[in-house]
Amino acid sequence: MQHLIKYIGVFSVSLLTVLIFTPLFIKFAPRLGLIDHPNKRCVHTNPTPLAGGTIVFLGFHVACFALYHYLWTPFSGQLNLKWWHAFLLASSCLLGVGLIDDRFNISPIIKLAGQSFAALLLYFLSGYQTDLLGLNFFWGMIFALLWNLSIINAFNLIDGLDGLCSGLALISGIGLAVVFIFRGSPGDALICLALIGSCLGFLHYNFFPAKIFLGDTGSMFLGFSLASISLHAGGKGSFLVLVAALFFVAGVPVIDTLLAIWRRSIRKILEKNNNEISINVMGADREHLHHRLLDSGLKQSHVTYILYTVNIVIVALGIIYFVYRELATGMLLIMLIIASYLLVRHILKIELWETSRLFSRNFEHPIFTDFSLALYLTFDLTWMACMVWVSGTIVLSGEQPFSSFAEWIKILPFWLFPIFVLMFASNTYFKVWRNSSFKDYFFLILAIIIGSLFSLAFILMSTPNGNNFITVNQILLFDFFTLLGISGIRTLYHLFREWCIYNPNPNNNAPPRRNVLVYGAGQHGGLYLRNHYLNYADRLGESFIAGFIDDNPALQDKYTFGLPVLGGITDLEKIVLKLNINEIILSTSISSEHLCLLKQLTIKLNITLLEWRAHTISI
Repeated sequence: MQHLIKYIGVFSVSLLTVLIFTPLFIKFAPRLGLIDHPNKRCVHTNPTPLAGGTIVFLGFHVACFALYHYLWTPFSGQLNLKWWHAFLLASSCLLGVGLIDDRFNISPIIKLAGQSFAALLLYFLSGYQTDLLGLNFFWGMIFALLWNLSIINAFNLIDGLDGLCSGLALISGIGLAVVFIFRGSPGDALICLALIGSCLGFLHYNFFPAKIFLGDTGSMFLGFSLASISLHAGGKGSFLVLVAALFFVAGVPVIDTLLAIWRRSIRKILEKNNNEISINVMGADREHLHHRLLDSGLKQSHVTYILYTVNIVIVALGIIYFVYRELATGMLLIMLIIASYLLVRHILKIELWETSRLFSRNFEHPIFTDFSLALYLTFDLTWMACMVWVSGTIVLSGEQPFSSFAEWIKILPFWLFPIFVLMFASNTYFKVWRNSSFKDYFFLILAIIIGSLFSLAFILMSTPNGNNFITVNQILLFDFFTLLGISGIRTLYHLFREWCIYNPNPNNNAPPRRNVLVYGAGQHGGLYLRNHYLNYADRLGESFIAGFIDDNPALQDKYTFGLPVLGGITDLEKIVLKLNINEIILSTSISSEHLCLLKQLTIKLNITLLEWRAHTISI
């Protein structure tokens, strides 16, 4: 209760400042050329005043001025007067960059340079981050720079719908404020309240249909504010709070940014290999989260509400974890599994599709053939070395398994050398894993298990007075994690190929996918599938093999080669109509009677009939 007047005062000052000055700026902005004209990426249809973030900047700093000089003169908190002076100067520089960009549309490189200058200026003037996470001055500076740039550009990229960026920043500010209150830092919570009031006041004019836009001026300022507040107020207290600012508080913008970098980077690699460099990783596209929801048929306001809700859930999980850490751990694991499923099922379609294109095409590049040994060897060595430490930590219930880094390095040869010898002996590093078979994985697993038994023997002999029970438990855990990682990295190609097989191309300009039936579920049908999957992996999305047709009653309603046997030739017409089949592949020899019937059905149903032969001929 003792801080209630301060809370009300700071919130009221920022809110009223924005509510009063925003209508004036709406009338004044067009005279300065600060107006956004619609283009193909925009979802609005009318010219709208831009750079409304200037008023958000004003409201925030006016509230801070009132807080430090009138409402709480002996201010107590990490975000002290020195921080505000440094942030005022740094954010003013960033405001200038944003205004220039909103008016003249500067290049991404220049904008990134301006963001970097503002972040470094804050770092040097604030004098707070030099010992962040135990890092020295230089590495602390690099960490702070990357932290600020990540969150600034995350909010900059998400600003594509009326009220979206300002609303997400409002939710993020509330989340940080709650964390600071629970941590006993009311002063830092008041700074968050200044930002909350500014966002809420601006949202009154920015929500659909928007009378004014934040522009890069506002989106960069909001990202910079949240980055700086979380770093300065959270970084020196708890590492959890520091991480929460990125993965909880800025959840939706950060996820959207990571997806943008993912898909653009892969497309750039693919275009470069085809000598058609037209993709800019730092450029713009129309495949952000809000664009995808709009393309699904939702209204603009509904999309905004959905993303608000997602961000609220993420922020709430972060707060629950902070307050009830042990109770929330299990719940967070369940939520992580659910979130992973929803991401893969509904959000990551474009990114996974582009990655499957990269895997199917780019593995033919000589670099993957020439350096596959070094690539796999480096991963295996790094993964197993880390798993030695991880398995020891788990067995010892969280205690450090080694007294020093040197001791860990000293023991690694006993753990790794026998496994690597057997992996080399089984030709693990000379196999083309994208064309691998069950036998290849069987010998890989066998090499790891037998090698770890030799490792266990060496370790027991080298430590005769050690605890054998703990060592055996550790080697079992080490085996599990090693098998998971080493076999997992070699199945990535197959995973992405399977994704490509069962999911249509999500790009709007992709041709419609053909539905295919394979006649013959025996060995010839399996050979056709193998040939199709291996030799035409980059075009798998163009067709979908729905299943087999086979006249053998023992196979019907069963699964073979991963596909269902849907029926016989007498069921063909019903199956074609039900599954909207466009093409039938005849993979085996059939009687002339059945062939004649098959031709009549394909002509009647207007579908394509093709024959695939799997035999050798003399030349």
